[in-house]
Amino acid sequence: MLPPARLARRRAGLICLVAAPILLTAATAVDPALGDVEFAPAIAADPAAARLHTLLLHWSWVLYVPGLLALLAPVRRRGRVLATIAWPAAVLGLATFAGLTLSDYFGLAVLEVTDEATFAAVEDQVGGYGWLAAGWQIPGMLGWALALLVTPFAAARAGHAGWWYPAAAVPGFVLYLLFAIEEPPLSLAGPVLLVVAHAVLAVRLWSPAAGDDTGAEQAGFAAFRRTLGVCCLVGAPLALAAGMATLPGGAFHIATDMAGDPAAAQASAFFLHLAWLLFVPGIIELTGRLTGRGWRLAQVAGGVAVLGLLHFNGLMLGDYAGIAAEQVLDPARAEAVAARVGEYASLSLGVVLPGMLCALLGLILVPVAAARGGLVRWPVPVVAGLGVVAFFALTVGRVPGLVAPALLLVAYGLLARAVAAPAARPEPAPVTA
Repeated sequence: MLPPARLARRRAGLICLVAAPILLTAATAVDPALGDVEFAPAIAADPAAARLHTLLLHWSWVLYVPGLLALLAPVRRRGRVLATIAWPAAVLGLATFAGLTLSDYFGLAVLEVTDEATFAAVEDQVGGYGWLAAGWQIPGMLGWALALLVTPFAAARAGHAGWWYPAAAVPGFVLYLLFAIEEPPLSLAGPVLLVVAHAVLAVRLWSPAAGDDTGAEQAGFAAFRRTLGVCCLVGAPLALAAGMATLPGGAFHIATDMAGDPAAAQASAFFLHLAWLLFVPGIIELTGRLTGRGWRLAQVAGGVAVLGLLHFNGLMLGDYAGIAAEQVLDPARAEAVAARVGEYASLSLGVVLPGMLCALLGLILVPVAAARGGLVRWPVPVVAGLGVVAFFALTVGRVPGLVAPALLLVAYGLLARAVAAPAARPEPAPVTA
């Protein structure tokens, strides 16, 4: 029988696992660029449908991350090799891929402000950015494929799902991969099959007795997750420091013209993306250890933080779009494109607002939950809160910008040390005569 904290965590993941392919089905159904049509004219002819498609697709891949992780969490020794591949693929690669979908908003803005020839020129410019290819596209595409293909086999190998599950889920993903841009109903075959497979699996795993992972902390895969989480809790603020240190401009003044130093702007965008992304596996592992006092706060705080960070890291992709606009377009049209992107309510309300609000609020609430659960002392969430405030208040230059990463490194470094410590084992009950 699962304890309440793990049961709540697993059920939340199962809800995401079912919601993700439903949104994928809806995104495919409203895509205006299906069939034998050219992409640019098709989305320009129906921009509202194009924006809705992008929003649904982005949310689909975001929700797939906690959904797949819920299937991998109870893996012990059997299936640990596959799980060791699938876990980072989902939590890092698939999350990156979700951010890549947001580039369609920028492309649509370029089409609405300029023309198809200019759109092609901007796309070519973005395609030449090495930081984007190596830091986003390659790990994103690879992680997306590995997460969706390997996770079903890992769950089945571990015995938490029957072999019918990969036999249904993997063909569903392959059908989507092959026919995602074909005319319906062919384009919908894969997503619908994924909905059925995940819905059946969620029903079977909903019971508290299903897939009991008691004692999983001692398993080989759990040790890998813990090590990865500890490294990410330290690596995230270090990546944030690198992102702030490489911002174009000087020690006390950040340049507004990113095209003036495109190499630094690209590097900064990558490190900022990496920083918010690395917090995710660390927070998942951290809040997973809080199963006693304050476990409800821990699960809520972790859920808020992870959901926000999965959105927030993808927003850094906009920096590459901004650089390309400044390099290809004249200043007036580049400004018009940026303004048009800001007018998209689906982006601002569906991605930007939940991303920024939940991510930064979660980075404070998670240490609060850890202190409430006795994992760390109360000064730790205070330092974390000061770090979040400094991120907003001290971003005028590279030197002031390093204050926030330094504070977050102290706070989350102490949290990492607490996670790395062996979990306390319950004392055996006294033997009575």
